[in-house]
Amino acid sequence: MKHSTVIALVFSSVIAAASASSYAGPDRAHEGHGPAAGFHMKALKGLDLTDAQKDQIKTLMEQHRATMPKRDEVKSEMDQLKALVQADTFDEAAVRALLEAKQKDKLDHEVARAKLQFEINKVLTVEQKAKLAERQQKWHEKAKARAEAKS
Repeated sequence: MKHSTVIALVFSSVIAAASASSYAGPDRAHEGHGPAAGFHMKALKGLDLTDAQKDQIKTLMEQHRATMPKRDEVKSEMDQLKALVQADTFDEAAVRALLEAKQKDKLDHEVARAKLQFEINKVLTVEQKAKLAERQQKWHEKAKARAEAKS
């Protein structure tokens, strides 16, 4: 196999893995990663949410989920990249255009997640926000400790 083909295959694998891991939600490749991960209903347990708050948050999360790309849309992008990488000639402009579109999609996704986080935060009381912030600080400390233990 040519050196450039091996590099292209490795590159496409990395892109595919990154694409699959960049979207969260039940119709996505995984759940619970990224800036909005702390706002899954599981993370909000113990905050003594009222039924009205639970309903509001559930509605917000459903609205957010409906705007996120589905797995088959992400797969289509990966298939396009794979086709470009496996072509007889390398079309750098096409690869750049596809990757730039993916970057824009990822940016839009992260903005939507931040907006969801903001909207959920507005539903919480001052005490609930403080309790959640304390939990998030503990999660960050644990994650940092795990990362340091790995290195």
